[in-house]
Amino acid sequence: MRVLQRQQSSVRMYMLITLFAAGFFAVIVKLFVVQVRDAERLQELARSQYESREIIPPMRGLILDRNLSILASNVTEYTLSVDPSVIEGRDTVAQFIARALGKPASVILRQLRDTTVQYRIIEKRIPEMIANRFAGWSSYGVRLRPNPRRRYNFNALAGPVIGYTNVDNRGQSGIELEMDRELSGTAGFIVYQRNARGLRRPEVDYPKVEPVNGRSVVLTISQVYQSIAEEELARGVDLHEAESGRCIILQPKTGELLAMANVPSIDPNKLSEYSPEKARNRSVTDLYEPGSTFKIVAMSAALNEDLHAPDDHINAERGRWVYNAKLKPIVDDHAYDQLTMRGAFEHSSNIVSAKLANELGDERFYKYARNFGFGVQTGIELPGELGGDLRKPLDWDGTTLNYLAFGYGLAVTPLQIACAYAAIANDGVLMRPFIRKWLLDEDRNIVDETVPQVVRRVVSSETSRIMRGFMEGVVDSGTARLARIEGMTIGGKTGTSQRLVNGSYSNKSHVASFVGFFPVEDPEILILVILDAPKRGYYGGSTAGPIFRKIAMRIINSSSAFAKKPEPLYASFQGNDRIRVPNVRGMRPDIAAQVLKAHGFNMETVGSGEVVAEQVPPDNTIAPRRTPVTVHLVSAAHVQRRDMVRVPDVVGMSLRQAMNFIKSMNLEPSLMGSGVVRTQNPAAGELVSRGTRCTLDGDARIITANLY
Repeated sequence: MRVLQRQQSSVRMYMLITLFAAGFFAVIVKLFVVQVRDAERLQELARSQYESREIIPPMRGLILDRNLSILASNVTEYTLSVDPSVIEGRDTVAQFIARALGKPASVILRQLRDTTVQYRIIEKRIPEMIANRFAGWSSYGVRLRPNPRRRYNFNALAGPVIGYTNVDNRGQSGIELEMDRELSGTAGFIVYQRNARGLRRPEVDYPKVEPVNGRSVVLTISQVYQSIAEEELARGVDLHEAESGRCIILQPKTGELLAMANVPSIDPNKLSEYSPEKARNRSVTDLYEPGSTFKIVAMSAALNEDLHAPDDHINAERGRWVYNAKLKPIVDDHAYDQLTMRGAFEHSSNIVSAKLANELGDERFYKYARNFGFGVQTGIELPGELGGDLRKPLDWDGTTLNYLAFGYGLAVTPLQIACAYAAIANDGVLMRPFIRKWLLDEDRNIVDETVPQVVRRVVSSETSRIMRGFMEGVVDSGTARLARIEGMTIGGKTGTSQRLVNGSYSNKSHVASFVGFFPVEDPEILILVILDAPKRGYYGGSTAGPIFRKIAMRIINSSSAFAKKPEPLYASFQGNDRIRVPNVRGMRPDIAAQVLKAHGFNMETVGSGEVVAEQVPPDNTIAPRRTPVTVHLVSAAHVQRRDMVRVPDVVGMSLRQAMNFIKSMNLEPSLMGSGVVRTQNPAAGELVSRGTRCTLDGDARIITANLY
């Protein structure tokens, strides 16, 4: 019996020892899991219960124009939040918050008494003026947190170009998106530790990390030019009842983008009115068939390859060319028998362009089109840019080359057209367009600069000179006479193309365009204007051309850079093949003949009389020596020179500028209201009596002349 009891005791002892050993082993394993395997995760879990990290947002960098006018800045708004579970003296706290925010105290107190939540927002987007009422006051559980928000200082100005940010202050479109990394900066943070009562205090073991504010971006955009472009483009869209419009202003020599206007446009300060139509930067995201503006390729290539000289005559087929009996003929708006190369470009002949393209052949034409920058992105620092659609010759059929010659069968962006013409204006050299001029740090030091970049030489210097002369002829006597500006040499090209409607070209929906530059001798400014589906007129010369003129006039009048230096009346023109036509209006025919001869021109007369009333080409036109100048004579009884003056062009001037100009021409100004002059009647250049009263309307609508 005793032996059995001893055996049972031994079994119980071994069992206890085994249980203790197993328990000890389990503790060891648990300790290993807690202190080794899961240590990092558990520490993080514990830390999350008594520590919290608060992000300190950086201030977003500014966006400025080329003259350092601030286009996009920041305002600080505040969010007031509370932790009702730890607030003491709720009645007093509610009274103070209510007075500061201008709200009923009962509403605030009801929110403070709800202790089921530890975080409640009392008010968002508190302006800084109201937030200042909380200065010097603090209460446990009440937090006023700053939130920087974007502000666009000129509202809708360049809205699609600048873009906008979301509620987290991150760029969503335009420059804000393209340069978001540079503008955003780096967020900082501060670590808080919560005590047993739930109150927070900064953690001394974790120093506060200050945010690094974003860098500022200086654009090549001119706020003045952008305003002019947007105002005149919007008026043009309304006047011609177009669906939309686009305008680009470039510096041909550098590729700097001076303005990029879109109608309709978006105001980034009013995102509640957002729509994709308004936000889209059509100048780089929308494709269109360029029509006659694409004739620059065939004409430049033919000259550059020495296929023709400028004055070579080409059969224009009386306006209708059947190049293939099975296909539709190529037609021109006007029937010409023979046209020179110059005349073909000035009068925008589809037939001559197609013939030149055929002489070049598929490969050479395609090479020049690509060299001008078509079919590839320009590389400008804007999001969403398309490269266009220019198929390779292997994909062409028997009609492709002929239609490409006058701008059908491909798709381009407005920026590509502007850059191609800028290459001609820049002596045949294509520049990469750019919009970011400088990158600045917080102290306004330049940390990065974009320098002009040559892409390639497209045509020779001589070819570009000839083409500039052709383009001047387009404005002086071709399809763009409504783009002329007295006293300034303008070169350009019109474009009118049919749009695809339901898969077919429509003769009721067009894209009208004009691209021009000035002064022709040394181009400084290039302007492209495009109207989509205008209903009141659709030819580029009669719709986009006048808009170009108004924009150019205001740019010229806004700067002394385009002021002309006085020239002697009689100058030596030896060795100059192209010279400026003098003004002989109002002179006797014999005097006019002497003046023209001294300048190297021949005179032809129309009519009879003792006074020159009109002349063709007009004065200040650059023309080849020995060009016949046709003068129209009237009788001295009808008009005496001392009593006649020519109405100056004052469109776009301020009333004060216009008044001084009117007085200088011996006319009598009469001012009404304030503002700038928008239109004039009689037209600029019209002969009126000295002393004619010209009424300048402050609403900038009309100049009327009462003839005595």
